[in-house]
Amino acid sequence: MDGGRPTKSDFAPEDLLASLRVSEARLRGVLDSISDGFYAVDRDWRLTEFNPAAEKYFGMSRAQMIGRDYRDLISAASDEFKELLDAAMAGGPMRVLEAPSLYRPGRQVELCVALTDITDRLQTRSRLEAAVAERTAAFQASEARLRSIFETTNLFQGLLAPDGTLLDCNAAAFRAINARKEDVVGLKLWETPWISANELTVAFARETVARVSAGEIVTQPNMSLQLPAGARAFDFAMRPVHDETGAVIAMVLEANEITARLKAEEDLRQVQKLEAVGQLTGGIAHDFNNLLMVISGGLNMLDRSPDEQKRAMLMGRMREAVDRGANLTKQLLAFSRRHQLSPESIRLPDYFAGMNDLLNRSLGVNVRVTIDVPDDVEPVFADPNALQLALLNLAVNARDAMHDSGVVTISARNGSTRDPSAECIIISVADTGEGMTPEVRQRIFEPFFTTKETGKGSGLGLAQVHGFAEQSGGHIGVESKVGEGTTFMLVLPRGEAVAPAEPVAPPIKLPEQLSPVGKALLVEDDDNVAALTEEMLRHLGWRVTRVASAEAALGAITNGLDVGLVFSDVMMPGGKNGIELAHSLRERHVDLPIVLASGYTEAVHREAERAGLPLLSKPFSLETLAVAIETARSR
Repeated sequence: MDGGRPTKSDFAPEDLLASLRVSEARLRGVLDSISDGFYAVDRDWRLTEFNPAAEKYFGMSRAQMIGRDYRDLISAASDEFKELLDAAMAGGPMRVLEAPSLYRPGRQVELCVALTDITDRLQTRSRLEAAVAERTAAFQASEARLRSIFETTNLFQGLLAPDGTLLDCNAAAFRAINARKEDVVGLKLWETPWISANELTVAFARETVARVSAGEIVTQPNMSLQLPAGARAFDFAMRPVHDETGAVIAMVLEANEITARLKAEEDLRQVQKLEAVGQLTGGIAHDFNNLLMVISGGLNMLDRSPDEQKRAMLMGRMREAVDRGANLTKQLLAFSRRHQLSPESIRLPDYFAGMNDLLNRSLGVNVRVTIDVPDDVEPVFADPNALQLALLNLAVNARDAMHDSGVVTISARNGSTRDPSAECIIISVADTGEGMTPEVRQRIFEPFFTTKETGKGSGLGLAQVHGFAEQSGGHIGVESKVGEGTTFMLVLPRGEAVAPAEPVAPPIKLPEQLSPVGKALLVEDDDNVAALTEEMLRHLGWRVTRVASAEAALGAITNGLDVGLVFSDVMMPGGKNGIELAHSLRERHVDLPIVLASGYTEAVHREAERAGLPLLSKPFSLETLAVAIETARSR
């Protein structure tokens, strides 16, 4: 014993032999039970061990293998494997090969090689690789289909980084700016040719990128873009793309061009207006002929009647005829306006009072129009001209349903829903006609659907009314029964309170002849209008010099013509109109009074207001002219 621990000399030889046999038996048991093939090779390349698993791999028994030269067994092995074995025999470090794994166990003189069957693993890997290849091919095919759709659609589509950098865009978008992908990919959206041509769109793009990168969806209908081919209209949308955590990793842009659709809608509106004007033509021609008859006959009789009372009566009727003609012209001009809806609060009692004559003329002498609009009806929020066109269409449709004879009742009342913010006004147009069958009623708002004979209607009137109601934030309903007439109910938003129309002020009484005032420059290209206006100005005390264009007026004043008033028509031939003339004169003569007149005031009214210029609507009276001149001189 050495310090109480047994030493080798303490064991008898037979005990040591027994211990070795037990250890060998254990090792043999392990080698025989493992599934990996195991064999051992000595320094002379002779096989000294070969377990059952190895027998299965090689198809040879242990007895057949023990003592054989291992080099004969691996003669067909790869050079890499042989080099690995040579290195192991020389005592090199362990290395692993995708083949038998070899190592040198400690300081033993034999080389142990462990064989592992990796057939199942390789088959599994092969199956996985095949599955991956199949999925990859499917993904590539799907990507190709999506790319094909992406590139062939007429929509403008693009992919952006969260900071607004353009990552990709489709062919339609590139064609619109005549650019290649490499020209614009990598730019910020607001730096690209689609956006950068206009400061408003640049600001919009920056704001939109900020909102969408924060997770918001942004849409903008009817957005105008300045492209190489000109201004185009688009319905625009941008949406965020989120990852699994909810973070925005990209943004998808989409723009659908609606230029052609808007043009078609505008053309349709013009067709509708022309159809409505066509309904008016007969009545208006009749009315104008009557007005002309009153004026021409009155003028003829003035020279033949010495009776002052009769002359005053003739003059009064002629003035009334002129006023009626002016109102007719204003109503006709409403149908030719080309603009988007401009809704405003309308006080209906005043509004319908001004429509009475229009409706009576449009519907004919055999149709009686009854208007029931109480004073307590709230204002409606709508475009006045579009509402007039819609009501005229409904009234004409009612007349046709009654075969030009019957009663059309137009009424208005306050309506409401459970939601106080959705309060509305209901305007009804009812007729005493033949009513509609359920089949006709289902189709009445379809464009071009009509029950009228060929040439008697295009079927656009009710479609226009339906579109107007929808665009105004309302809707239209209908009640009809065969033999009992039809009622259309136009439901529109309620407007703000509007004060009743002020009573018309009595005309200003002017003396027969006023004292001299100064010199006036009259700018008018029509000789007859100029002669009459000159006479009116002279009656008001002005000495008049007349020119026929804005350029001539500027030349006369530049050459020293001293005037105290400029009275100019707005629409004239040449390079400048009346408003431009006024601007030019004010640049040189700040205090010079200027009065304008126009036969078509709608197009210039707002511009004249912004310029602070009095604007008279033709025809105008002597009294109205005097007020306008006084207003201009007092500014």
